[in-house]
Amino acid sequence: MPHELIAGLEAGAVVLLVLLLVPKRRVDHLRSRLSDLRSGRRRWLFEPPPSRGTDRAGNIAAYAADALVLGVPLYVAGRLAEQRSGQLYLERKSRWADSPKALLAAHLKGAINEAELHGQLKSRGLPLPPTKAIVPKVEARPLISVKWWLERQALAHAIAPNGDSSGKGARVRPLGEGVEDENEANDIDDAEPSTAPVADPSHLTIRTFGRIELRQAGQDYAPELLRKKVLAFIWLYLFVRGLLEPGGRVDRGAFCEEFAPGLSPERQRKRVRDRLDDMYSRDLPEALTSRLTTDRTHLSLDLSKCNIDIVRLQELAKQCLAKQGMLTSDLAAEASRILDETEGEFLPAWDEIEKETNGGRGAAAEYVRALRGIADTARVELLGALAANHLARQEPSKAIPLLEQALERQPEREDLARKLRAAYLETGQHLRAIEIQKDHALDP
Repeated sequence: MPHELIAGLEAGAVVLLVLLLVPKRRVDHLRSRLSDLRSGRRRWLFEPPPSRGTDRAGNIAAYAADALVLGVPLYVAGRLAEQRSGQLYLERKSRWADSPKALLAAHLKGAINEAELHGQLKSRGLPLPPTKAIVPKVEARPLISVKWWLERQALAHAIAPNGDSSGKGARVRPLGEGVEDENEANDIDDAEPSTAPVADPSHLTIRTFGRIELRQAGQDYAPELLRKKVLAFIWLYLFVRGLLEPGGRVDRGAFCEEFAPGLSPERQRKRVRDRLDDMYSRDLPEALTSRLTTDRTHLSLDLSKCNIDIVRLQELAKQCLAKQGMLTSDLAAEASRILDETEGEFLPAWDEIEKETNGGRGAAAEYVRALRGIADTARVELLGALAANHLARQEPSKAIPLLEQALERQPEREDLARKLRAAYLETGQHLRAIEIQKDHALDP
């Protein structure tokens, strides 16, 4: 083969290699584009591809042209990253149907009514939407006559400071006098009443976060209950059902299956009957057994005179959300206190108790898991309310750690991410604001 032909073929191969490998268009911010594709924040590497026709040969030619323009390595990397982004998009779309935003959108479109919306939110342990604002009715009041005001001022100056001319001590106060005292009285009237549970010796104070406490009249009965795992399972199971359902009446047959799965119905009933006899006879103090109600068909636990931390947590979260950003000092202090008291896992000893009683084969774990989710949501709402209070008072630096804790528990909360980004911007932390914006796909 002639030397000139070989040289020509080599030169052609080099040119073809350059054409296939080197991009022919600008590739600005390529690294950030690929990173956004892999994390699902971006759908296409540069722009959406044009629609292809049904002509297979034409489609192949179009794809080959795209590969030539971008270069084969970049084209392959881009297609792989776009495929990953598409998978993340489909995953988010599949989760969207059960999200609060999807339920709210269905309600706004008329697909479900308000009662169905509230029912589905409650079944998922999600917070209900705030009630609609009602415009207050403004009543027209008659204007004060200037003549009356002048006459009143003249009368005030004419009467002695400490009494009237008759010496009976009557005094007309000029307009404006005592405004400070009236404002103080209004402040007292507007002050947030303390909603902390009142200590009552007859009430049972139940602590469920981090550890279990059952205190009445200064004595903690939890250690005595937890030493007897089987009896603790009965008492705490009825306690959990009482928290989830008003009244908490549990069908006795269903509880027998929960308590002793796998046994015959006769043996199940006998085992439950024997354990209940143990509770009433001598094994548990009267402060705990007196709340237990049993009959031939149902079991229940009376929680009417109990101070329960998870109930207080939920009530305080609803109360703070109703304030829409501005909390009184007493309410903010109470919210901080309940957050400190509810640190830790709800019913931490439950898993061990359930495993020892029925081997973890019942449905009780689902009830406990639901309450743990409710507690997490309430804590996040409280953290968000305290952060909103600080933002309203121009204290973004105090709001930042609260919002960071809330997003650690529920990273899908876009509203909290927006508040955190605003707090970062107000404190000059622009890089962290950009990170939050990217991580949560916030609009710029």
